[in-house]
Amino acid sequence: MKRPEIEKVWQYIDDHREEYLALLKKFCSQPSVSAQSWGMREMAEIVRETVSSLGGNGRLYETGGNPIVYGELNYGRDRTLMLYNHYDVVPPEPYDQWETPPFEPTVIGDRIVARGVADNKGSLLSRYCAVDAYQKVYGTLPINIKFMAEGEEEIGSVHLGDFVRSHMDMVKSDAIVWEGGSKDINHGPLQVALGVKGVTCFELRCRCAKGDMHSMNAAIVPNAAWRLVWALSTMKNEKEEITIDHFFDDIPPVSEEELSYLRGFEYNEADMLKAIGKDQFLCGLTGMELKKKLYLAPTMTIQGIQAGYTGEGAKTVLPAYAFCKIDIRTVMGQKPERVLQLVREHLDNHGFSDIELVPGHSTLPFRGSPENPLAKAVIRNVEDVYGMPPAIHLNMAGSNGMGFLCNLTGIPAVCFGVFNDDSHCHAPNEYIFLDDFFNGIKLSAAVIHDFAEV
Repeated sequence: MKRPEIEKVWQYIDDHREEYLALLKKFCSQPSVSAQSWGMREMAEIVRETVSSLGGNGRLYETGGNPIVYGELNYGRDRTLMLYNHYDVVPPEPYDQWETPPFEPTVIGDRIVARGVADNKGSLLSRYCAVDAYQKVYGTLPINIKFMAEGEEEIGSVHLGDFVRSHMDMVKSDAIVWEGGSKDINHGPLQVALGVKGVTCFELRCRCAKGDMHSMNAAIVPNAAWRLVWALSTMKNEKEEITIDHFFDDIPPVSEEELSYLRGFEYNEADMLKAIGKDQFLCGLTGMELKKKLYLAPTMTIQGIQAGYTGEGAKTVLPAYAFCKIDIRTVMGQKPERVLQLVREHLDNHGFSDIELVPGHSTLPFRGSPENPLAKAVIRNVEDVYGMPPAIHLNMAGSNGMGFLCNLTGIPAVCFGVFNDDSHCHAPNEYIFLDDFFNGIKLSAAVIHDFAEV
């Protein structure tokens, strides 16, 4: 579809690829690991400077942790779009599995490799570069823009809710472009997501003696590792079914609308299996049952377990203490406090009242509508940019802080971004395709144009 007013901006983006790539390299060269408090202030300042360079008067707002970067471009338009992203990244470890240094962004063929390039600095800059290109071509924007970037998304957006409650006037907007989104592996359709799962994180801690002992005492002294394993085995079985008492009571049945959206896209099973090095998914899932499980069902994941001795050789130790970290991906109808209550009651009812439950961070599930103006503006432009229509998801398989902001404010949000399902997010050798970055800028520019009119 010929659209000269948009194509002028797209041509500007093509002509300034090296400029925008250099900015992406600058962002990815600065460590910003929130879990380790590494480089956060420096990264926030880079984002603030970039927002200000766009005319947005970037400011830092202090929280109990890392600052939130905020700015506004107010052209007096009828509609205001918020661009939400995060500038923090996950730790780069293990270093020895990186082919290039994680904070030395490196172009290899058709991709760029760096920690945070996919999650979430590439998507963040695709919005900012789109604002820049549109203003450079037309000298103005057809809508108002609000910029908000937090530095704690990777540790649970722990201060986002408080910021939103205290700054409702600043957050107020007509819609939110939220963080980033993915493409199917092997250059498949762009995924446009209208919601997310929630996540509830916690630790289970088990102590069975004052201190570790010689394992010759295993016949008469309880083993904390075994006791924790037995407790865990009551909450999920070998069929991958969550068996926590009353866990599913608050979840509504899958609707026909949800099923219709699942039928509307093909999940690239073959390429995903190849990427993970397996010949089948859990429980042999395929087709609709796989998509229902991935996008509509809750999950329970043991992130890690620690107990006793795990070094070289044998120590013949009897562990006195064991703990594990768990996350539960929640779906519509579930709330973090209720989920934690059910876990506590389940442990008590199954004879494990001695195991301590320590709550961690949590986010809420959220779901929007494809009929909101922002969703329409995104969906109508995807095929022109990518050459194929999008895969529309009522919610992503993952989680983020969208639920906090959107449930508090009622503002609709849409996720789309520049990475793909094999971008190694949260893993070594994180990457995005260069074309996906520049196409993300083009799509964002088209959305800015059309959001004023839809």
